[in-house]
Formats: sequence, structure tokens, C-alpha cells
Amino acid sequence: MDIVQDVYNSLEASTKEVQKIVAEQNDLEEKVKAGRYSAETVQHEIKPRIDDLKRKTNALSEQAIADAKTLVSKYRDEIEERYCLDPAELNDDIKLLQAGIPLSVRDVQAILRRNENNRTMTTLALRYAEQHDLKIEHSYTFERELKAARETADALDQVLIYYPNWIGTDRAFTMLDKFFALN
Repeated sequence: MDIVQDVYNSLEASTKEVQKIVAEQNDLEEKVKAGRYSAETVQHEIKPRIDDLKRKTNALSEQAIADAKTLVSKYRDEIEERYCLDPAELNDDIKLLQAGIPLSVRDVQAILRRNENNRTMTTLALRYAEQHDLKIEHSYTFERELKAARETADALDQVLIYYPNWIGTDRAFTMLDKFFALN
């Protein structure tokens, strides 16, 4: 799942819909400014139509952001679930961690080496080391992956704070691309 691309695609599609309505609204406002309609027509037909278009723009914009936020929220849930402890990954090394006997740095490092591709056992060994003030030099891929995934979700949250200010403007696509570093 490429969450960044998914959110971008969602916002791009929604922005296209919003921009259609904004274009219609701008066209009507230009016609009013040009004096093409009588004051009565403007008051009773054109202004209500413009107000209706503004409401639609706001509603679509809010829905676009809500949909994008839902994508980010699901992504967060998936990454947190992916990095949960899995009882199926427990092995006999758990007995050492639970035995109540003090383990040395060397002991914990041995557990880590034996379980380098086992996220659950690695996590438990690192927790043991942290709880017992053992200084373990480590850099595990899954920790970096989880951190990067969380940072990506946080960055998308920031985009979703600011993009609503742009979605209904003539610079919407330019700003969308800037937020996603596409230009």
C-alpha cells in the first residue's frame, strides 16, 4: 500500500470535482460583474445559484478531506497492527526472558542474533534490555520501518490541515503538487 499515492489520488479526484463547481460559480460571478443580467434576475436567480454552488464546494471539500483522513487512519491502524506482538512467533528464548534470572548484555545480544528475523522475540528482548538498563547496540529494520510509516502518516496529517485552504482556489492543483513534492 502506497499511502502517499493513495491520498494524493483521492485528493486529486476530489479536487477535480470541486474545481468544476468553482468554474461554474466563477462563470456566473463574471456574468454578473459584466452586467449581463437585470438586477432582479441577479437577485432571484443568479445569487441563489452562486450560494448553492458555494455550499456544494464546501461540502465536497469537507468530504474530500474526510475521505483522505479515513485513508490515513486506516493506514495507521494497519501499521500498528503489523507491528504488534505475535504469539505464534514466541520460541524457547522467551523462557530466558521470563525465568527471573538476570541476563547479561551478551545473553540478550545472543537472543537478538538468534531471532533477528523474528519481530516479536526481538521486541521482547529489547524490552527486557530496556527494563534492566542493559545497553544494547541495535538498529532493527522493523523499528525503522515503523518509525518511517508513522512519520509518513504524520506528514499526511499536516497536508490535510492545510490543503482545505486551497482546494477551492485556482491554485488547488499547484498546491496539491507542492504538498506532495511533485513540482
